[in-house]
Amino acid sequence: MQPLRVGLIGWGTVGSALGELVLAGPLPLTLASVAVRDRHRAGLPPGVVIGDAHGALEADIVVELAGGLDGPPGWARATLGAGLPYVTANKALLATHGAELAELAQRHAAALLGSASVGGGTPMIETVLHLAATGSIERLRGIVNATTTYILSAMGEGRSYGAALSEAQEAGFAEADPTFDVSGRDAGQKLAILASVAWGRWRPEADVRVDGIDGVTVVAGQAIRLVAEATPESLTVGPMLIDANDALARATGIENVLEITVRDAGLFAVSGPGAGGRVTAGAVYADLARLVGGERPILFGTA
Repeated sequence: MQPLRVGLIGWGTVGSALGELVLAGPLPLTLASVAVRDRHRAGLPPGVVIGDAHGALEADIVVELAGGLDGPPGWARATLGAGLPYVTANKALLATHGAELAELAQRHAAALLGSASVGGGTPMIETVLHLAATGSIERLRGIVNATTTYILSAMGEGRSYGAALSEAQEAGFAEADPTFDVSGRDAGQKLAILASVAWGRWRPEADVRVDGIDGVTVVAGQAIRLVAEATPESLTVGPMLIDANDALARATGIENVLEITVRDAGLFAVSGPGAGGRVTAGAVYADLARLVGGERPILFGTA
């Protein structure tokens, strides 16, 4: 079998980990090109074409790990319009343009995959897809943002918000500017994606009512978490006081937890690390394995 050529956009923590998997892993894949802003940065793979996104779009499969909305919508449209697979971990792209991209993929017999966009290496999207195919999902409830979990659990142990945030930043669990996480937007985008998968109807980020954790007071011993919850009628994200015995209260550090309630079947749960280059890259690599196997899935597709 001729190896499929991967055009990779982005060589950050996840991109470099994925590049290592493609170069060393068992799948018949070759890393055809890597698109980065700085072509002279250290650590780029030798023997691989280093260029811009347009070069990556000439491969058999495009993998976009750049994030954000400055560039990815156009790259996705060009790839899908050419009938090629587009694999991404970009939750902002999927929560904003998911319906449009799914329709484009269907029209051109392309593929759209985004397993790593929610949960990092924890198979949340895959679990929701499976359960939605086997029964009627009534509710999603979970913790899908590692930064706020770290901060709130530290505050529950007696640290102040400022001290907990600084600790999270030093540990690498919070960005220098944590606004996107602590405002609840990160969790809101992930919930929109999960809800779209669960009920087969496009739910953009704008449908989610979001409250962040900035200004939240946590008394030592309390278990407050940023809880994402969805039903067919409503999508909400906000800090919530929960019982200490609740599975969500036991989530600490970078652990994510998702509970799925299925009518006549009960409660299902999936948990695991929600961050980390290697585990997130593993989810992207699993998407590539589906393409190698001949599948052409379309996230949010109607068929």
